[in-house]
Amino acid sequence: MTSTLLDIPFDHYQRYAAAAHLLQALELEAPSVLEVGANRQRLLGQFLPQATFLYTDLHAEGDEKDFVVADATQLPFGDRSFDAVVSLDVLEHIPAPLRARAVAEMARVANQMVVIGCPPDEPWVREAELDANGRWRELYGEDYVWLQEHKEFGLVDSSEVESILDAAGLQVLRFGQGDARLWASLMGSHFIKVKFPELEPLVTAADRLYNSRVFAGDHSDQPYRHYYVGVRNVDDAARLQAQPPFRSARDEEATTMLSHLAEGLRRLALRADNAEQEWSSTARLLQAYITDLDVAKQEWGATAAFAHQLQAAKDVSDAHWLQEQQASQALREVIEQDREASQVRELEYQEAQQQIVALRQRVDQELSVQQTLSEQVHQLQRLHNENAVAYQRSRRRWQSAVAVFAVGGSILGLLAGWAWL
Repeated sequence: MTSTLLDIPFDHYQRYAAAAHLLQALELEAPSVLEVGANRQRLLGQFLPQATFLYTDLHAEGDEKDFVVADATQLPFGDRSFDAVVSLDVLEHIPAPLRARAVAEMARVANQMVVIGCPPDEPWVREAELDANGRWRELYGEDYVWLQEHKEFGLVDSSEVESILDAAGLQVLRFGQGDARLWASLMGSHFIKVKFPELEPLVTAADRLYNSRVFAGDHSDQPYRHYYVGVRNVDDAARLQAQPPFRSARDEEATTMLSHLAEGLRRLALRADNAEQEWSSTARLLQAYITDLDVAKQEWGATAAFAHQLQAAKDVSDAHWLQEQQASQALREVIEQDREASQVRELEYQEAQQQIVALRQRVDQELSVQQTLSEQVHQLQRLHNENAVAYQRSRRRWQSAVAVFAVGGSILGLLAGWAWL
């Protein structure tokens, strides 16, 4: 066995090394082998380099000449076209109603041997898969996709597979390989490696230890896989029955170390995962703080810009206020001047009022004097009128007297003249 094959994951090694061991019972120099449902690694050919292989699956994995797209329930090959037909961990991924047809097709195209390896529908297998899936769920919070499909389609019914191979005229043998509990522990280690790639060298070393020291003796009353072998040659069946595979001495030291390693890695992974979740939570919280800080910065930036606008508006307002204050001061000065002038005018007004009062007093006095004078004038007028009347009367008397005197004078003159004469 090459060191490269010893380094492959233990679960792959279990399948292909087991199938290779069973095929070697044919003792053919260059058997033709059909692998139904081959994965992209196509590792079986590396375990049996002397054989010729053709691989099939539902989907193409490239344009290789040794690959054919084919449905397991309708294989496009003639009866007994291959020395052996192998199917490993495929049947449990086929819906249960179609499995009988797939097994019958494998038996039809096989000339000497059919090897079907798969997890059987046994309580210990279900428990092992539940344990392994639980470890995946511990780390990722969801079911492991292939194990989830096992639950959806159901595990394989051993009696059904054996009855169909028997009906095809094959002698049927069954071999168990791989302790289910150890399988679950090692699968848990691989799940942990996916989560923490730093552990890959350690898990690879564990795979190599299993492949080199544990595989050959990894038999149990509760195996994870059953290998259903249908043979047409009675000698091949006798050879397998005489020397059943996977019955080497069990390496207890390596098995115990692998079991403890898997559980130790689990505890370490859980602690690391919890720490990572805490750090992730802290990181999310920090990111939230950073986001809040960015938002706060943006808000503060907007606030600062708004404050700048307010300051600019305040500066303009202050300038206007200063101008208004200056204008108001000027106005106050004008008002003060007007007030002082008003006070002067008030004083002048008061003086004028006083003068008016004095004048009024003088006027009143003058009016009083005038009244008195008026009364005096009135009296004088009355006296004058009376005097005038008296004068007129006296004048008339005088005029009468004058007239009398004149007449008397004339008479006297006439008399005197006459007398002179």
